[in-house]
Formats: sequence, C-alpha cells, structure tokens
Amino acid sequence: IWSDRPLRTHNPVFPLPEALSGSTVTEKLGRIRENMKKKGCTVHILASLDDIAWLFQLRGKDIPYNPVFFSYALIRERDAVLYVGENMVSDEIKAGLAKANVVIKSYQVLYEDMEQLKNETVMLDSKAINYYLYKELERSNKIINMTNPEKKYKAVKNATEIQNIKECHIKDGAAYTKFLYWLKNSIGRVPVTEDTVQRQLENFRRAQKGFIEPSFRTICAYKENAAMMHYSADEKNAKELKPQGLLLIDSGGQYMGGTTDITRTVCLGEAGSKEKEHYTLVLKGMLRLSNAVFLYGCTGKNLDILAREAIWKSHMDYRCGTGHGVGYMLNVHEGPNSFRWKTVKGREDAVLEEGMITTNEPGIYTEGEYGIRIENELLCKKGVRNEYGQFMHFETITYAPIDREAINAALLTQEELNWLNAYHLLVFEKISPLLTEEEKEWFVNMTEIKI
Repeated sequence: IWSDRPLRTHNPVFPLPEALSGSTVTEKLGRIRENMKKKGCTVHILASLDDIAWLFQLRGKDIPYNPVFFSYALIRERDAVLYVGENMVSDEIKAGLAKANVVIKSYQVLYEDMEQLKNETVMLDSKAINYYLYKELERSNKIINMTNPEKKYKAVKNATEIQNIKECHIKDGAAYTKFLYWLKNSIGRVPVTEDTVQRQLENFRRAQKGFIEPSFRTICAYKENAAMMHYSADEKNAKELKPQGLLLIDSGGQYMGGTTDITRTVCLGEAGSKEKEHYTLVLKGMLRLSNAVFLYGCTGKNLDILAREAIWKSHMDYRCGTGHGVGYMLNVHEGPNSFRWKTVKGREDAVLEEGMITTNEPGIYTEGEYGIRIENELLCKKGVRNEYGQFMHFETITYAPIDREAINAALLTQEELNWLNAYHLLVFEKISPLLTEEEKEWFVNMTEIKI
C-alpha cells in the first residue's frame, strides 16, 4: 500500500557502536554487489526493514519489539541510497555512511526515483516488497526475483556479534533468575496474576544495563491458558496464579548488543504424575537436540526428529516448528535457519552454518489442562573434520535455570542427568556475579539433581 502522505515519525535512527560491529557497511555492500554481479543485476531494491537495518548497521524504534525503522534502500555498483523519514538520521550517521558512498534521501522521494529507473536489471524479493513498487519497476526494467542475499548473510553472526549476544544472555539469564526467585517466594503469599507476573519479569530486565525493550509480547500463561500456544494476558483477562499447577512464560529482550528469546515452564506447586511425565518428555527433546552432532549440509529438517522423538513415542506432537533463527538486535524471528519436520511451501530449508543461532523449543499442549515448553538458543559451531566431512554441533547460549520440581528424574538417562547438572553449573558460573547471596543460595538448592 502506498500513500503520498508524509511519513510521520519521531524516532531517530541510531547506529550500532563501533565496538558492536564486526564488519563495515562498505564490506557488507561489497558482498551484496558480488551477488548482483553474479546475477547480472545493476540495481538492488530493498524494502525489508531488518535487511536494511543490518546492511547499514543502524537500528530504530518505529515498530514495537523490533529495532528497525521505516525505510527503503537502493544499491548500485558504486553507490547506494537509504530512504528514511525527515530528520531521522543525524549528521554524524550521514557522514559515516558517506564514507561508504551511501546517500540519505527522504522516504517520500523513493517513488519519484523509481519512476526514473529505466532499462536496469533489478534484483529484488517479491515476497518482501509492495505490489505497487514491484509493478512500477517491472514496467521499464528487467526483474530478477530472488531471496534478498542480506537474509543469509545476517543469519551468520560474526565473532564480535556472538560475544555480545552471549553477554546479553548472561544479563537476561540473571534477570530471569531474579524473577523466578521472586515468583517462587511470592506464590501463595501475595496476590499475583499472569499480567502482574509478566510486568515483574520486564522490570527485572529493565534493571539490566543495555536493555531496550522486550523482543516480543510476553506469553505468560497459567494452566489451561498455556495450551493456547500464543495466548497473551492483559490486565482485564489475566488469570490469578495459585500455588499449584504449571505456568508457561515465553519472553525475551532487546539489548544493546543482542536479542534474546527464552521459554520456561514453572511448577507453582506439587505437579501431578502426568504433568511431570510430559514436562520430562519435553526436556528430553530439548536436551537431545542440544547435543546433536551432525555433518555439514544438514538442515533443520534433518535434526527436528531429535526434539520430537520422545514425544512421538508417546503418540503426541506439537503443531509448530521446533525452532527459528534469532536476529542480532533485530527481529526475534529471523530466517532462513529453523528446525521443523514439514516442508513449508515458499520457505527455504537452509543449511545450518557456523554462526547461526536457532531456538530449540519443543512442547506439549494439552487442551483444557496445561501447556509445556522449554526453550534455549543454540549456536551452530564447527567440530571435527575428517575423511567423512565437516562435523557440526551446537553450543547452548541461554543461561537460565530449568525448574527441577516438575522433572521425573526416573525418565531421564544418566547422560541427560549429567548434562542438566553441568548446564546449571555453567549457568551459575555465568550469572552468579549478578545475583545476591540469597539468590545464589536459592539457585543452588533449586537446581541440584542427585545423580
């Protein structure tokens, strides 16, 4: 949809500090131009806001939960144009982009420029551009319709980005642990609802240095509400929490330096045998995918069975994918990497590359009773290389406790118990400097599982 009304926004664009950037705008533009050259393209048009933010190392606040800004971009062989709202870009940013031959123009000028574009070979993604603009370009130019190359490049995080993301997960894990300590000590003592609980979690995140905003609207769902996979509570419909049953909390944060996404299911009182069985099956699936070793060339479709096997053996399933890519101070859902077993028309089954970050979040949802999901983020890494090829594995980069009170330890193997204890030792090592002495003592008692 196109309107000739001026774009009204009061949210200035801000740059990634140099300490957070592992590659320059010039280098990124060079990679895009290599793709253009291979396809015989003279112009590349971008309308996808996350791709534009990644390419120019800028972020904004025009869309809740996603640090992007309203914009378009045009890339040619020797220069580029960034179309943004008036007064959104500082002189400092303009000067920095000018070094990469990037010119800033008004958002409203884009369509005038597109009318002047003739006899060019234009690379664009028709799934990420509006119909009016596509038809305008098609009228006088040759269109090469393909997935934006920025998509695959931004999915692979560089060493600096990975380090910053891990540091954000430490802060996020500390915030979640402080929240869980508060929650466990509040249930049955003071009135709390789904709404007050999710607000409290956000408050703990806001206390962390570099926190910007939540990375999506928090899912805080008690008992049967958690069986609705994307349930959202507010002040009017929030269910009151009691010292019984399961509470599912799916949440995340946008920090200066990274984006987080974590789900934990919390036992608020004594769990029943079926609840414990299902909770443990979900945990087994999450652990098995976390510990995958696989040959390079695998996609998420090759590995999804690891997360589902224990659940499938009990003749259950969850009606969604197992995981999605996560952006770097960008959209919490980012392609092309994912875990799923079904082929989805129009969606790429991307090879898992070193540096990709993907969520691992199997679940069980029993209508009218409860929902269970446990989610960590996994960093894809290279392992052993030998005559069979390049082996790959994952590193877990989410640092937050998993509630042991809902675990049926008898259903876990010795290896799984060892992993769980080792994980909590790692989490404690990472986040303990940010905890009080009372919180540290509680963490140790809450996570210890006898082997």
